[in-house]
Amino acid sequence: MFPNLQSKHKLAFASFTASFVLFLSYLLLDDFLFGEEIRKELRAFVWIRLGFGLFFSVILGILTYFLLNLSFKSLKSISQLLQNWSQDVYEDSGEAERTDELGELARHFRIALYQKKTKEESVSQESLNKKERELSDKIQKFFHKIRLHKIKNLDITVFPRSSDSGESDYANIIPTADGCFGVLAGFPNHGAIESSLKARIEGMISLAQETTGLRGEDLLYKIDRALRSTPISYLNLTLFYLETRNGEAGILQFQKLPALLHKSGKTNILPISKQVFYDFRSSTREVKKIQVRPGEYLVFLSDRLTELTNSAGVAPLLIQLQNWSSGREYKNSRELTLDFGRFLEMESGKKGLSKAAILTVGRVRD
Repeated sequence: MFPNLQSKHKLAFASFTASFVLFLSYLLLDDFLFGEEIRKELRAFVWIRLGFGLFFSVILGILTYFLLNLSFKSLKSISQLLQNWSQDVYEDSGEAERTDELGELARHFRIALYQKKTKEESVSQESLNKKERELSDKIQKFFHKIRLHKIKNLDITVFPRSSDSGESDYANIIPTADGCFGVLAGFPNHGAIESSLKARIEGMISLAQETTGLRGEDLLYKIDRALRSTPISYLNLTLFYLETRNGEAGILQFQKLPALLHKSGKTNILPISKQVFYDFRSSTREVKKIQVRPGEYLVFLSDRLTELTNSAGVAPLLIQLQNWSSGREYKNSRELTLDFGRFLEMESGKKGLSKAAILTVGRVRD
């Protein structure tokens, strides 16, 4: 009977029924409990007594329902929390909980479930980040293997020549019809997407290396146009070319650290780029052109150095580097790169230096 009734309704009805039945039983036992005179007086008020019993039973049933309803709210909350736990779902109902023992139990249970969910999400995010770092490192290790070719009347050095860390910048120099072309690319953050773009740049450079008869300036504009088709935020990029015959160099740069020109025992700082990150939308490019004479070296440093060194900003680092190299005459680009590397290693340590890149190219005296 009444299978759809909830337990609290059934219990309230049972309380009412039990109370009223007990009262009726008491009325029936009047004949045995009291004398004739009292029984006559009680029978005169039988309807009043029945009404009072009915009223008392109704009040008792309502009170039972009210108390059970309060308890069932907390029990329902605990039941919902158990269901959420089993289904690995957390949804806050937003209902206020009671302050009694059941409410306290539901509250502690909710806190425990929330902490469990937060911990699982944290572990899951850490696991996801770890897998992405591993994938990024695998991509970097696969493509970052630089093979430099001898270029007539030019002295070139690239550091590092290989890397198995996705945090490292990509750097390379390839020969062109009139000299060389170089690229330095990296990101403040590292991940699979960033490593994939560096791999794409390496693919462009490898393809360009197999192309004969292309001038460095033309190649710079072609690479620039090709990069715009895959916009990835926060790309630090340097593209440059150097002509062997007349020493003209063109630099397209989007990073904090400017290009450096070491000549006559002094390291000169070239104009700093106005934009820190590569602009994929702009159709115009400002290529800075300078002259590099025989015996002079053009140096490009990765922006990762600004993140790894102890210097507070770009200017202090450049000043320290100028002081370090002041008065030094380098025999070749390799010697210059190693000397700069020693200075940067003191600033960032070996582990930090492995994330950065240094490109050096100079004209050889005839």
